[in-house]
Amino acid sequence: MHKQRSRVCGALLAGAGLLVCVPSAWALRYGPASYNTYSAFYNSHPLPTPRFFKGKVLKMVIEVDSPAAAKWNYAIAVLTNIEKAFGNDPRRYRLELVAFGPGIRMLSVWSDAHNRVPLEHLVSHGLKVRACHNAMLATHLVRKDIFAFARVVPAGILEVARKEMQGYVAAKP
Repeated sequence: MHKQRSRVCGALLAGAGLLVCVPSAWALRYGPASYNTYSAFYNSHPLPTPRFFKGKVLKMVIEVDSPAAAKWNYAIAVLTNIEKAFGNDPRRYRLELVAFGPGIRMLSVWSDAHNRVPLEHLVSHGLKVRACHNAMLATHLVRKDIFAFARVVPAGILEVARKEMQGYVAAKP
Protein backbone atom coordinates (compact mmCIF):
# COMPACT_ATOMS: atom_id res chain seq x y z
CA MET A 1 0.00 0.00 0.00
CA HIS A 2 2.83 2.39 0.86
CA LYS A 3 4.49 1.90 -2.54
CA GLN A 4 1.24 2.54 -4.39
CA ARG A 5 0.55 5.71 -2.39
CA SER A 6 4.05 7.02 -3.05
CA ARG A 7 3.52 6.55 -6.80
CA VAL A 8 0.31 8.55 -6.67
CA CYS A 9 1.99 11.28 -4.60
CA GLY A 10 4.94 11.38 -6.96
CA ALA A 11 2.64 11.75 -9.95
CA LEU A 12 0.90 14.72 -8.37
CA LEU A 13 4.05 16.67 -7.55
CA ALA A 14 3.33 20.29 -8.46
CA GLY A 15 5.85 22.56 -10.15
CA ALA A 16 5.94 24.88 -7.14
CA GLY A 17 7.52 22.19 -4.99
CA LEU A 18 4.34 21.20 -3.18
CA LEU A 19 3.68 17.56 -2.61
CA VAL A 20 -0.01 16.78 -2.73
CA CYS A 21 -0.85 13.30 -1.60
CA VAL A 22 -4.17 11.85 -2.69
CA PRO A 23 -5.37 8.48 -1.46
CA SER A 24 -4.97 5.75 -4.02
CA ALA A 25 -8.71 5.01 -3.93
CA TRP A 26 -9.35 8.46 -5.41
CA ALA A 27 -6.85 7.82 -8.21
CA LEU A 28 -8.45 4.48 -8.98
CA ARG A 29 -11.98 5.88 -8.92
CA TYR A 30 -11.45 9.01 -10.98
CA GLY A 31 -8.53 7.98 -13.15
CA PRO A 32 -8.61 6.49 -16.65
CA ALA A 33 -9.70 3.10 -15.27
CA SER A 34 -13.10 4.54 -14.36
CA TYR A 35 -13.82 5.24 -18.03
CA ASN A 36 -14.14 1.50 -18.64
CA THR A 37 -17.22 1.37 -16.41
CA TYR A 38 -18.97 4.24 -18.21
CA SER A 39 -22.36 2.97 -19.20
CA ALA A 40 -22.96 2.36 -22.90
CA PHE A 41 -26.41 3.84 -22.36
CA TYR A 42 -25.01 7.37 -22.26
CA ASN A 43 -23.12 6.81 -25.48
CA SER A 44 -26.28 5.96 -27.41
CA HIS A 45 -28.93 8.10 -25.68
CA PRO A 46 -28.99 11.90 -25.36
CA LEU A 47 -28.53 13.31 -21.90
CA PRO A 48 -31.34 15.43 -20.45
CA THR A 49 -31.04 19.21 -20.45
CA PRO A 50 -29.22 20.33 -17.28
CA ARG A 51 -31.54 21.47 -14.46
CA PHE A 52 -30.03 24.94 -14.26
CA PHE A 53 -31.61 25.74 -17.66
CA LYS A 54 -35.11 24.95 -16.39
CA GLY A 55 -37.29 27.99 -16.96
CA LYS A 56 -34.43 29.94 -18.54
CA VAL A 57 -33.57 30.85 -22.12
CA LEU A 58 -30.07 30.15 -23.45
CA LYS A 59 -28.80 33.08 -25.51
CA MET A 60 -25.67 32.43 -27.57
CA VAL A 61 -23.93 34.11 -30.49
CA ILE A 62 -21.42 32.07 -32.49
CA GLU A 63 -18.80 34.10 -34.33
CA VAL A 64 -16.99 32.59 -37.30
CA ASP A 65 -14.20 34.51 -38.99
CA SER A 66 -12.55 31.67 -40.89
CA PRO A 67 -13.40 30.17 -44.29
CA ALA A 68 -12.03 26.80 -43.15
CA ALA A 69 -14.62 24.07 -43.54
CA ALA A 70 -13.52 22.49 -40.25
CA LYS A 71 -14.43 25.66 -38.30
CA TRP A 72 -17.82 25.87 -40.01
CA ASN A 73 -18.51 22.18 -39.41
CA TYR A 74 -17.66 22.66 -35.75
CA ALA A 75 -19.92 25.73 -35.46
CA ILE A 76 -22.79 23.83 -37.09
CA ALA A 77 -22.17 20.87 -34.77
CA VAL A 78 -22.32 23.16 -31.71
CA LEU A 79 -25.56 24.72 -32.91
CA THR A 80 -27.06 21.31 -33.69
CA ASN A 81 -26.10 19.99 -30.25
CA ILE A 82 -27.76 22.96 -28.57
CA GLU A 83 -30.87 22.38 -30.64
CA LYS A 84 -30.93 18.70 -29.64
CA ALA A 85 -30.30 19.46 -25.95
CA PHE A 86 -33.30 21.78 -25.81
CA GLY A 87 -35.58 19.39 -27.67
CA ASN A 88 -36.02 21.40 -30.87
CA ASP A 89 -37.96 24.03 -28.90
CA PRO A 90 -36.82 27.46 -30.16
CA ARG A 91 -38.58 29.18 -27.26
CA ARG A 92 -35.89 27.79 -24.94
CA TYR A 93 -32.89 29.19 -26.83
CA ARG A 94 -31.87 32.20 -28.91
CA LEU A 95 -29.04 31.39 -31.31
CA GLU A 96 -27.26 33.67 -33.72
CA LEU A 97 -24.39 32.95 -36.11
CA VAL A 98 -22.29 35.93 -37.21
CA ALA A 99 -19.91 35.55 -40.16
CA PHE A 100 -17.29 38.22 -40.69
CA GLY A 101 -13.80 38.60 -42.10
CA PRO A 102 -12.72 35.75 -44.38
CA GLY A 103 -15.55 33.62 -42.92
CA ILE A 104 -18.08 35.54 -45.01
CA ARG A 105 -17.11 33.39 -48.01
CA MET A 106 -18.87 30.39 -46.48
CA LEU A 107 -22.20 32.23 -46.68
CA SER A 108 -21.65 32.87 -50.36
CA VAL A 109 -23.68 30.98 -52.93
CA TRP A 110 -20.39 30.63 -54.84
CA SER A 111 -18.79 28.53 -52.10
CA ASP A 112 -19.10 24.77 -52.16
CA ALA A 113 -22.24 25.30 -50.04
CA HIS A 114 -21.91 22.01 -48.17
CA ASN A 115 -23.17 23.82 -45.09
CA ARG A 116 -26.26 25.31 -46.71
CA VAL A 117 -28.60 22.44 -45.89
CA PRO A 118 -27.73 22.18 -42.17
CA LEU A 119 -27.88 25.97 -41.85
CA GLU A 120 -31.30 26.06 -43.50
CA HIS A 121 -32.48 23.38 -41.08
CA LEU A 122 -31.18 25.39 -38.11
CA VAL A 123 -32.71 28.59 -39.47
CA SER A 124 -36.07 26.84 -39.65
CA HIS A 125 -35.66 26.10 -35.92
CA GLY A 126 -34.83 29.66 -34.87
CA LEU A 127 -31.19 30.31 -35.79
CA LYS A 128 -30.47 33.83 -37.02
CA VAL A 129 -27.61 34.16 -39.50
CA ARG A 130 -25.83 37.50 -39.86
CA ALA A 131 -23.35 38.51 -42.57
CA CYS A 132 -20.88 41.38 -42.10
CA HIS A 133 -21.27 44.12 -44.71
CA ASN A 134 -17.65 45.28 -44.26
CA ALA A 135 -16.42 41.78 -45.06
CA MET A 136 -18.73 41.64 -48.06
CA LEU A 137 -17.19 44.86 -49.38
CA ALA A 138 -13.67 43.55 -48.79
CA THR A 139 -14.39 40.32 -50.67
CA HIS A 140 -16.44 42.02 -53.42
CA LEU A 141 -19.67 40.23 -52.56
CA VAL A 142 -23.12 41.74 -53.03
CA ARG A 143 -26.39 40.83 -51.32
CA LYS A 144 -27.46 38.41 -54.06
CA ASP A 145 -24.20 36.46 -53.51
CA ILE A 146 -25.14 35.63 -49.90
CA PHE A 147 -27.62 32.95 -48.84
CA ALA A 148 -31.16 34.33 -48.75
CA PHE A 149 -31.66 33.39 -45.08
CA ALA A 150 -28.70 35.55 -43.95
CA ARG A 151 -29.32 39.15 -42.89
CA VAL A 152 -26.60 41.72 -43.61
CA VAL A 153 -25.39 43.79 -40.64
CA PRO A 154 -23.06 46.82 -40.91
CA ALA A 155 -20.18 45.23 -38.95
CA GLY A 156 -20.00 41.64 -37.74
CA ILE A 157 -17.84 42.26 -34.70
CA LEU A 158 -20.14 45.08 -33.58
CA GLU A 159 -23.09 42.69 -33.90
CA VAL A 160 -21.27 40.27 -31.60
CA ALA A 161 -20.57 43.10 -29.12
CA ARG A 162 -24.20 44.24 -29.28
CA LYS A 163 -25.44 40.75 -28.54
CA GLU A 164 -23.02 40.41 -25.61
CA MET A 165 -24.43 43.67 -24.20
CA GLN A 166 -27.90 42.07 -24.46
CA GLY A 167 -26.78 39.13 -22.33
CA TYR A 168 -25.77 36.67 -25.04
CA VAL A 169 -22.79 34.38 -24.52
CA ALA A 170 -20.22 34.65 -27.32
CA ALA A 171 -18.57 31.48 -28.56
CA LYS A 172 -15.92 31.10 -31.23
CA PRO A 173 -15.12 27.67 -32.65
